[in-house]
Amino acid sequence: MEPTHTHFRKHFFSYILIIAILANVGFSYYRFIIMHDYLVGYEGTCDPKTEKCFTGCTDDACTESYYYSQMRKYEPDLFAECGVDITDCEEASVCLSNDRDCSITYCDEKTKTEDEECISGIKNSDAENDKSSVSSLGEDKILQDNTSDNDK
Repeated sequence: MEPTHTHFRKHFFSYILIIAILANVGFSYYRFIIMHDYLVGYEGTCDPKTEKCFTGCTDDACTESYYYSQMRKYEPDLFAECGVDITDCEEASVCLSNDRDCSITYCDEKTKTEDEECISGIKNSDAENDKSSVSSLGEDKILQDNTSDNDK
């Protein structure tokens, strides 16, 4: 039988590796399960008449297609706005002024992958104005509030 200090020296790396793995699992559990500290990526709504949308198929044969944008939101903000089910939640498809980390990606040559296709929207000034107002709902209220303060 080998002495304890020799055993520890021989298996030092294994013990450190086990401790590091357990610490990583514990930290990950705390971050993702307890604190919900992560970004959620999902398909948001997209109007192909006013925006450049990604195109997806509802089935393998691609008999029906749908249009979407790529959304990313911080999970605690998304949960506070929509609850558990985000499928019929309008706030899930826009970035609100109080969202901490939110982004909407529309389709173009830089953002699409080989498996994705883009549908180009109608290009006119009204369509561009609608697009900017949808992506920044909170900014319009701030601008209106600032304008009303200057009129006084």
